[in-house]
Amino acid sequence: MDVSTEEVLNCAIPKWYDNLKAVTIPSVFIPLPEDFVEYLRSDGIILPRGCDLPQMCVHGDSDDESGEVDGDQQDDWSEGEGEVPEFTDLLSEIERGIAILGGAVVPKLNWSAPKDATWIISSNTLRCTCASEVLLLLKSSDFVAHDLSRVFKYCTSEVTPAFQYMLCLRQWRDIHPSGEFRCFVRHGRIVGISQRHYTQHFDFVVSHKDQLSEDMMEFFTRYLKGRFCNTNYVVDVFRTDEGAVRLMDFNPFCPMTDPLLFTWEELARLDTELPVVRVVESPGVMRPSDLYQCRLPKVVLQTPLNTKQWRLFLQSRNHINRKSNIFVIVIRVNSLGVPLVKINLPSLTHVIVT
Repeated sequence: MDVSTEEVLNCAIPKWYDNLKAVTIPSVFIPLPEDFVEYLRSDGIILPRGCDLPQMCVHGDSDDESGEVDGDQQDDWSEGEGEVPEFTDLLSEIERGIAILGGAVVPKLNWSAPKDATWIISSNTLRCTCASEVLLLLKSSDFVAHDLSRVFKYCTSEVTPAFQYMLCLRQWRDIHPSGEFRCFVRHGRIVGISQRHYTQHFDFVVSHKDQLSEDMMEFFTRYLKGRFCNTNYVVDVFRTDEGAVRLMDFNPFCPMTDPLLFTWEELARLDTELPVVRVVESPGVMRPSDLYQCRLPKVVLQTPLNTKQWRLFLQSRNHINRKSNIFVIVIRVNSLGVPLVKINLPSLTHVIVT
């Protein structure tokens, strides 16, 4: 299924935001300099100079309960080959953008948010309150890497158009998963609507799916139909606590976008007056999330367990789970199942063996 470079560019949030900002989440845009884009493309997770490690990432199980970051711990996140990069002005712009949007944001590039990298943030969400968290998410995300190298993979043209990479900071909203939906628009009409979080079952969504469909159709007709550049596209929407439908994002109508409870073969054939609505009808038909494969990257598992980076990582995870008295430890074993290192495990420890 082909798509033009223009259609992909039209789905980038800097392209459509000004025309539709009244019905979407308040956002701040920061142009990214080329040296920062190259930094994102480079291997490894090295924080720039002056980018402090968030305090919550070092509380954990250490002897020091003050939560302060000591010099050795801070340096651990800047170790590696080559010089430590420096983006003083950009960091200041990010902090300024966070303040404008109320103190908490969700970061994304032109198309993608780093939702596959929440493992590295102690909140386990995309909620960022400082520039360090924003950079940790961006630098750890394959979804962001997709924006940087493969976003035109399905395009008919082999020529990559020139455009400006932007960092988009979106005001943090605690949106309930039951309120998120993905609408598939073909030839200017919604042909399919899917529950966004297909790993969960919601009784309310099942019992009210006809009304939910009508609300999304009304929103589409009132705000999007004829106002968005593409005739084929995918649009993500959400319902507020008050029941209003709001715009989240646009995506290209092609396999680079997750079809969720549909397949792209089905979507390419759908041509109905009313959209086909699919939700998780019962707990027994839930599917595992594709994001589960992103919970811990291979590069982390390949890092020797006695390094300071591992100590900081485990401290941050233990700090998260201390709230529920559950600890997570990752242990690598040999072919006979014998641990390669000895770790004193706290009670109620969840062990991941690799």
